[in-house]
Formats: sequence, structure tokens, C-alpha cells
Amino acid sequence: MSFTISANIGSDVFHAWEYYFNQINGWWPKEFFTSSKTKRFVIETVIGGKLYEDHGEGCGLIWGEVLGVDYPNSLQLKGFLTREFGGPVFTYEKFTFLPENGGSKITYQVDFIGKIDQERMDALKQSWTELLQTHFVNYCKDRE
Repeated sequence: MSFTISANIGSDVFHAWEYYFNQINGWWPKEFFTSSKTKRFVIETVIGGKLYEDHGEGCGLIWGEVLGVDYPNSLQLKGFLTREFGGPVFTYEKFTFLPENGGSKITYQVDFIGKIDQERMDALKQSWTELLQTHFVNYCKDRE
């Protein structure tokens, strides 16, 4: 099972990358954290880097690990969904940034490996659609 979501923004791929990964706490809403203890969301854009929620003092939740980086074109992850979040499931995810119409097209692709029901997958797709096409796009528009 899988899904793909795309959005167009007016920023070039270099700015899109910067906004998405390095300024993520400026646009990622707190209601999308898994815990009220989360102080920040981090995506380390290096091979072996982590995607995680930081609760401070060494506590938090790892969402995944960076498998591939092709700056500023793409970032690939291996993710985890524990039973608490609809798993056990592994995910392979890819963020792609391509020039388009004087700006950029951002695409998020995810493949699920393991048992995930359609209801959970639909909820995840809806959440990622809102994150990318509403929150991220609006954040970028404010900077154009």
C-alpha cells in the first residue's frame, strides 16, 4: 500500500528544502505531534540522521532514519509505525523537490510494509495532505 502527495510553491528548490527541513518547527503544527511533551520536531538531513520528536532531556520518539540524501533534490527515509500508531509497519518515504513553473513541486511518497488497515492509511494520507498542501504551502507563501 502506498500514497503520493504533491504541492507547488513559488520558492526555488533550495528555499523549499530550507523551509521544509530546517524551518520545520515554523510550519509543523503542534497538533501533529504524538505527545504534548514534544518541544521540537527534527529531521537530520544527513545519512543515518533521525526524524524525531524531542521532548527534552533525552526523551522523545523516533519516527524514522534517513537512508538517502541528494541535496536539494530528495531525501529518503525508513520509518516506523508501532502498534500504538497502527503498526507494526515499516515505511519507505521520499521527499522530492523539483523545479516547476518558476518555483518548486514538492512530492511526498510513502510505501507501507506490514499490516496496516485502510482506515489508518486514509487517516495518514489526510494528515500528510494537510501538512504539505496547507501548512507547508502557507508557510512558503508567507516567505515569497
